[in-house]
Amino acid sequence: MNVRWMGMLLLLALGASCSTTYQARHAQTSGFLGDYSQLRKGRGREPLLIYRNPAADTRAYDRILIDPITGYLGAGSRLSKLAKPDRQALLDYFHATLREQLGQDYALVDRPGPGVLRLRIALTDARGTKPVLDTLSTVVPVGLAISALERAALGKTLTTGSVRIEAEALDGETGVRLAALVDERVGAKITGRFDKWSKWQDARDAFDYWAARLRATLATRRNQKRAPQSANPDRS
Repeated sequence: MNVRWMGMLLLLALGASCSTTYQARHAQTSGFLGDYSQLRKGRGREPLLIYRNPAADTRAYDRILIDPITGYLGAGSRLSKLAKPDRQALLDYFHATLREQLGQDYALVDRPGPGVLRLRIALTDARGTKPVLDTLSTVVPVGLAISALERAALGKTLTTGSVRIEAEALDGETGVRLAALVDERVGAKITGRFDKWSKWQDARDAFDYWAARLRATLATRRNQKRAPQSANPDRS
């Protein structure tokens, strides 16, 4: 491989790794949500699969109920291979970071009711980082080139971690679905931090991203004027 080609691959790898995690190219559904017919492919920064109820008004809710996050073992899920303490630690961390983020704007409650936005969330797949391999492939230029090619071909690298979730928001009084999503994030090769020795750091970074993103999305929608509802709304 000539020096110029190596340099181009190195720049590709570095440029693709400006964030601690990035979105996978596709995510397999697990069955947790039950009905996926309403979901469409996400666009831009949206989750990979997304549904928003056109009649939903986020401003109607001032409290949030976060159901205990579950590990859902759908077809092909690697959660069954995780040690029970690791699996529980991931669920606990995600729940905690959601509470930390959403608790800044909402009262957190433990039962459904009027004015309550209910969140049902499942971790459906997780793969830990291979710390030694990941670190070596990060610091060795050839490893960076290979990682760039892996991402180009697969949408992810083989040594970083990944985590997939499914979630839905329900009206706490009626149970009507307000939104639903399926998403997966993968660890970046270079984060600018010395944290790659932790097997589950990529998963924790993804949980932090989703929690902060949900808070920001809710804040944006609370500040939006509600558009007039169409007589024949698009439910896609």
